[in-house]
Amino acid sequence: MPANARSHAVLTTESKVTIRGQTTIPAPVREALKLKPGQDSIHYEILPGGQVFMCRLGDEQEDHTMNAFLRFLDTDIQNNPQKTRPFNIQHSTFNIQHSTRKETCRWHGRQH
Repeated sequence: MPANARSHAVLTTESKVTIRGQTTIPAPVREALKLKPGQDSIHYEILPGGQVFMCRLGDEQEDHTMNAFLRFLDTDIQNNPQKTRPFNIQHSTFNIQHSTRKETCRWHGRQH
């Protein structure tokens, strides 16, 4: 793992890979992802440079703040359609790739 990636880590842990290509997910990772044995699935995404992003697939808890914000946007767009304009990705400074990586896990199965 690159040194700069480790500087952002809250906790690091390791596990061995068995001869059958299996591993046990360390307890701190299971707890952080709130994995329920026999119930949850895991989504893996291979990133450039050989890093792997892993997250739990499953029922996400409803984000009331985000839902309120989305309702606000919906109402504002309906009440003020003249103020809407197309999004131009070339002029955006927002890191789309980093943001959507997290959303892929959250909404997996709904975007494909």
